[in-house]
Amino acid sequence: MNDELTPSERAALRARIVGGAHDITPVGAHRNAWIAGSVAAALVVAIAGGVAVTSTLSAPEIATTPSPSPSVTVVPVPVQTPTPTPTPTPTSSATTPALAFGGDCSVVLDDDAVSAVVGVPMTQWEGLSVWDARSLGGVSCHWRTQDSSGWQSVGVSVLPYSAVPDAVRSKIGVVPVCEGGPCDYSERFGDAWVSAYANSADVAMNAVAAVGARAASSPVTERALPAGAWSVDGCQDQLQRAVERTLGRSGLEPIGTDNVPQGQEWDVLTARGAAAWCSVAPPVYDDRDYFTLRISIAPGLQSDPTEVERFGGTPVQVDGARAAWWIPPANGVRGRLRADADGGIIEAAGTDLSEEQMRTLAANLIGALG
Repeated sequence: MNDELTPSERAALRARIVGGAHDITPVGAHRNAWIAGSVAAALVVAIAGGVAVTSTLSAPEIATTPSPSPSVTVVPVPVQTPTPTPTPTPTSSATTPALAFGGDCSVVLDDDAVSAVVGVPMTQWEGLSVWDARSLGGVSCHWRTQDSSGWQSVGVSVLPYSAVPDAVRSKIGVVPVCEGGPCDYSERFGDAWVSAYANSADVAMNAVAAVGARAASSPVTERALPAGAWSVDGCQDQLQRAVERTLGRSGLEPIGTDNVPQGQEWDVLTARGAAAWCSVAPPVYDDRDYFTLRISIAPGLQSDPTEVERFGGTPVQVDGARAAWWIPPANGVRGRLRADADGGIIEAAGTDLSEEQMRTLAANLIGALG
């Protein structure tokens, strides 16, 4: 596996935080870039309403008995009319806070607007995400192009400002140094926090400016993670032992690469407990049984089965999972095992590991997360 990247690719990758480096394209599509990013898959929010049930009461039939004297007129006993049972007023359940821009990336920016910002034709890019800014009430969108000037990507995220930790707030308005670090920029607009990554600081700043005024007027309210969401306090410490026990290995280490999720949005998601990532591999590259494993976790989320299967996922059985899918290697890069459990989504992407090994790994990782 080759983790060496060109400077342009490295700058774009380091800014890419949603979905990691998945190298997945939809079935039948041609892979035009060295890395596949991800965009938020849509969440289905069910709003449950109250149901009113009305009971009706029937009055018993009243019998009358004639008097022994034929001259006396029988006076009927008055029948009491039952008081109708009032119909309960339906009680509305609490509504889920609205997503920024309704969760619609075409409303955030259309392709023409992004193309004008970048200076070359850009199109919205959709991938199979694991983490999702929507889990906190936001939206995250991605565009990319491949032309004679080289591959370029742009991402824009809008999140509630209340979800942004102080460490990230301190970076608001700071012009990024795009060589050797994430090339992303952010600003606050009312209750909204807008960030963008790009291949250059100017493009990132212009993308934020193109969204900012409208973000201030778009309702954006922070969402809380479900009560049963996993609490991931140190992905590496929690899961490495489970990997070693499953594979019968010891002394494993994080993968030696800078192909890792990072950037301001990533810092927001991790600070709020909405995302986690870690990696495992043997310490020596020429190990006879060398493999790599990248683990992505989205506490509290559940997958859209239709979306997963659109990206080549085949349903499989994994102990401890509500549902699971095997996604074969794309262009021979790495296969993925994605599983939904009560605590959220876990996805393991591995090289030189079989589907059977990945299914066992996923089950043990779910067990380790509790």
